[in-house]
Amino acid sequence: MIAAHPLIPRTFSTLRRLTALTAVVTLALTISSCTTTGKSDDDPVISSLNAQEADAAAPRNLRSIMDTNPLSSAEGTVSMITSDENGKKGSVSGDLTTTVVSRDPSTDKFQWAVSIKPAVATEKRAHYGYSPQSAMSENMGRSSTGSVVVSPDGRHLSLILLPAEQQAGESAADLRTHIVVLDAQTGKAVRTAEFSGVVLGQALTNGTLAVETAQNYFPAGSGKGTITTFSLTDTSAQPSSFPTDKWLVGATRENLVLAPDLLPDDCFDTCSMTTVSLINTDGAINENVTGVTAVYPGGWIHRFTNPKAASDFQQRLEAASKDERKSLSPSREAAEEQLVNPSIKKTIDITGKSTFERGVPTGPGLLVEQDVPTGNGSTESKPAFWLSAADDGHRHTENLEQFKDNKDE
Repeated sequence: MIAAHPLIPRTFSTLRRLTALTAVVTLALTISSCTTTGKSDDDPVISSLNAQEADAAAPRNLRSIMDTNPLSSAEGTVSMITSDENGKKGSVSGDLTTTVVSRDPSTDKFQWAVSIKPAVATEKRAHYGYSPQSAMSENMGRSSTGSVVVSPDGRHLSLILLPAEQQAGESAADLRTHIVVLDAQTGKAVRTAEFSGVVLGQALTNGTLAVETAQNYFPAGSGKGTITTFSLTDTSAQPSSFPTDKWLVGATRENLVLAPDLLPDDCFDTCSMTTVSLINTDGAINENVTGVTAVYPGGWIHRFTNPKAASDFQQRLEAASKDERKSLSPSREAAEEQLVNPSIKKTIDITGKSTFERGVPTGPGLLVEQDVPTGNGSTESKPAFWLSAADDGHRHTENLEQFKDNKDE
């Protein structure tokens, strides 16, 4: 689970900058309310499961075999388990099936389940796949734009599936990858799209699926990045697209969030700041946000309140010797941090606190912790409040005990 720590700037991972591959997008749209979708041998097969079938395919409370940590939607807790019929790391994607199950978070009562073939391209599955997709396996694990994302309102779940097996002589541009959007209340497929090439990332607003592709390892220059958007409210509408030289790094309730570079997942010695652009689904810039260190699922943005002061301190810190760093401390201006939710114009001061991604009853959310004295001269990090991506952005202090057992998620 991503944690953002005060005044510990983020360092970029070179590998993550280079882990997207050539993509030329072609689109095929299918809408279905039927139990099973799949109109040809190439289409994904999505089948409804009953409670008994779901329990057999995806046993409860076995996180060690789950593809990802459980996800929170507006309707329930969603878990995924992929069956490996061949029992090998390099199993053919067509032999793998992912079971997606939603259960009530309070009672664990079954809500719905589907099996999806080919399987979801989780970080692990993509890494061991024998295709150009495997080179971007780390990107598949990104919580805001990876292979599994939840809309800010928690009503939709979008999944990138493993690409079809390549044939001899085929290039990356010949790869065929499907993305499936599920209704979080029913598990039915709302939208499916097929792409040729390798998908760089995806994001969900409350009403739109956005998918980024490129013709190189990056969207800028020869990458010729393209973002294609699909309506989730009018599923008969044709998709639209626009060119971009930036990375898709997340989404708010109504806008896409783009940045010059991929944002790193972890913050160690320094947290690189950047400016992100809020783009509508037609490609027009609505707003720029400066001093950003993280974009969280659901649209909360972590930034330094005074980017210049924070940057100046970081430069002094980097230029100082190891001994000199011990005596350096930031000014208040350089230390101030905040969470911003552009959709509701909400700003929350989190100076001196740590932020963690967490599922909450409405879907994606954040847990904010602060250090408190233990009485023996030390401190301990304790939950201070949590935030939803779907409400008015107020600080929730109720039910903080729900987070005590998931510190490592």
